[in-house]
Amino acid sequence: MTTDHPLPCGCGGGVEDDLCAPAELPENPFVALRVAAGMLLGESDFRVMLGNPRGKLMLHNAWLHGAGVVWGLPVRYDPDLDELHVGAGLAVDGRGRELRLEGSWCVNVLDWAQEWVRTHPARPGTAEEGTDSPEVKSTRPKGDDGGRSLSLWVVLEPCPCLDRKVPALADPCDVTRRHDDYSRVVEQARVRIVDTDPTPQLPYPRVRALLGLVDPAGGGPPVQEALQEAAAVVARPQHERARALLAAMRRMAAKDVTELGPPTPAGTPRGEELYPVTEDCSAVVLARLGVDLTEDGDCLRVREVYVDPAVRRAVLPTTTIQELTCGLAPGVLGGEQSTDAGGPRLRKIRWSSRRTQVRLHLTAPAAPGSEESAVAVSSLSDEGRGWAHDGVRHIRLEDDGRCVVVDLDRAPAYETVRIIVRGTGEAPLFGAEPRVPFAGPADGPPAGAHDGHDAVVTTRFDGAPAEDASDQAEPTHDDLEEWT
Repeated sequence: MTTDHPLPCGCGGGVEDDLCAPAELPENPFVALRVAAGMLLGESDFRVMLGNPRGKLMLHNAWLHGAGVVWGLPVRYDPDLDELHVGAGLAVDGRGRELRLEGSWCVNVLDWAQEWVRTHPARPGTAEEGTDSPEVKSTRPKGDDGGRSLSLWVVLEPCPCLDRKVPALADPCDVTRRHDDYSRVVEQARVRIVDTDPTPQLPYPRVRALLGLVDPAGGGPPVQEALQEAAAVVARPQHERARALLAAMRRMAAKDVTELGPPTPAGTPRGEELYPVTEDCSAVVLARLGVDLTEDGDCLRVREVYVDPAVRRAVLPTTTIQELTCGLAPGVLGGEQSTDAGGPRLRKIRWSSRRTQVRLHLTAPAAPGSEESAVAVSSLSDEGRGWAHDGVRHIRLEDDGRCVVVDLDRAPAYETVRIIVRGTGEAPLFGAEPRVPFAGPADGPPAGAHDGHDAVVTTRFDGAPAEDASDQAEPTHDDLEEWT
């Protein structure tokens, strides 16, 4: 790989060299320097002094912000020059290090592919190396022409470099008797193309499942547990869901964070790893790269290149996150700030076997006389004949006002039946005590003292109603439709 603007490197090497391996900066977030008058300080003391604040910042960035692009770092492919370009930008890697790419980076794709093919020979009996993905697919079928479809990632990773030699006292144990040493570490970054996805597994599976951010199919016990919590939140009345969701999220987050911890690679004692990812998974993904190659003997040709930068993650500033959380706040806060006036609500409905009577059960008694024009029944034809406004013969109250009985002239004309219980308009159903309008369904939002809510129930009937049943008989379980 090459860069069109080589980065300065005080040791004389480039960003692809290993000459700066000793340039790794100290990081010890939990050890600080304690100084006292007359104390002699050596190199290790200064490393402790420098490593403490740096380690704390890295630990904070890694666990509380995560890896991603802060700004810039565009990735594009120039087909005329057959070059892949990455622009300047800033990112944070999985171990909390800030990575800055000062100048643009580019690589000739054919040159890169030749080197890649040399180090990755095709397996016998296969026509490709790597696999296609939903994001990157070949538009030409792979045949016997030796073609390959490569699925790759463009990543950014740290590459510190030593710089600025200054005079220094020779170490008595140093046989080279050097009298100078590097006084600076330049925190550079380099771009690489890798064939292994460095993206770590997403944390907090329960919280993600609770908020509908994961596919429930095939989810393990944590996901299933969160789905049960989500169903319980949905079952709550609308004006209570925001608080219920907050409580559920706290429960799920508490379980997720208890199980969360740094990875423990083989041979590493538990507790020594500080960061959420290992070094080999810490690079920042900038784009998904697909390269289709054609091989004919020693001749290699780049057939097509695909760049998908949408796979990168962005690190959003806190001020932006604060504003984004207000996006749906008016809809949530409107229900939370309203106080329900206590009007009756629809608890369940029951149809008679002959479908000429429907009983509406309320949560509180209705005011006598307010039911006269409060219920409308209509039905919709399956054959395109439109709506039929089914005649209501009589409406009365029973069960001390807790049941509204609606007698129809005949069974609904069509199969899809719609019932409207009015809590708004000129003549809504009213409550007996307090004397306020009907508040709608049992799980609906709060209703006021001056205007309530309508309750609309749609029922689908299959088959003809029973002809020999009595409308006055207590309906069976099959005739019961409950509003829960």
